[in-house]
Amino acid sequence: MPAEDYFSKTYQGARAKFLAACQELRVQTTEFRGPYGPAAPEPPLIDCLRLGDPAATNLLVIYGGDRRSDALCCAGIETGWLKEFGKAKLPANTAIALLHHGAVPKTGGEIPGRGGPPPQWEDDILAKVEERYAEYARLQGIDSTGAPLPESTDGDVPGYPARLLDMLAHAIAPGATSRIIFVEIRVGLGRWGEAELFPCHPRTSPETKRIRQWFSLPEPSEDAPPGEQEPGCLGAGLMRRFAGAEITAATASFGTYSMMSVLESLATRPNGQAMPETGQVVFPQSAEWRDEVWRNAIVVIQRALTGMQHS
Repeated sequence: MPAEDYFSKTYQGARAKFLAACQELRVQTTEFRGPYGPAAPEPPLIDCLRLGDPAATNLLVIYGGDRRSDALCCAGIETGWLKEFGKAKLPANTAIALLHHGAVPKTGGEIPGRGGPPPQWEDDILAKVEERYAEYARLQGIDSTGAPLPESTDGDVPGYPARLLDMLAHAIAPGATSRIIFVEIRVGLGRWGEAELFPCHPRTSPETKRIRQWFSLPEPSEDAPPGEQEPGCLGAGLMRRFAGAEITAATASFGTYSMMSVLESLATRPNGQAMPETGQVVFPQSAEWRDEVWRNAIVVIQRALTGMQHS
């Protein structure tokens, strides 16, 4: 199966592929639903799959960031991993949890509907429009339609109630877990299809040191920003629930910004549309990009699994 076929343009398509891959392996996912709209909204907010030793104390968690493009990218990686490595034996005392979600509209990650004449575009707007809106939505406490997100209570994060996170944490780690690695999949402005790893810990922390060793990251320059990468809503909520474990968290950001993506978007835009379709820039549709992302994602996952065994 070509790597490009692991990815989808829509959440519905991505979920269908993910569940089909699970069915082929004869493994069962657990659905988690949030209190949005009807009593049983469709589809579920999160599909969770744990594989490996049921008693493992080492756990790798793969999940997508807050935005729709992050979730679609992660879904393709998860489906590909199940297709190609789902039957492979994991390292001893190790399990892996795949969290499949759509990121819309529950976390404010959806691009808002366009109304009125489209703005004239420039590279900066084109590349950052979705990221800027997601940040605006978080600050305003709204989803993609402008509706308020559920009120937060103790242990909540935007879009994910505390009770749901409690149940999800138990599903991915039902027993004692001493070491957990969280890898959040995102898309960003890096080089086309390449993965950039960013620690979610202070620069001088032991966690950041581990991440730099595992992924062969260079030491930051003296003029680099001092702050660490912030985990997305789902990761932040789960990490709070494993206070007794050794937590190592990083984001893997796959580059999308290139002249190729701009030209492809321009070539497919409707006549008279001043602004290219931003979704094709923040989540490219080309087979070449998908193949590059998949090959680099394999390296990220393998290095995380290896690092967990040797440090």
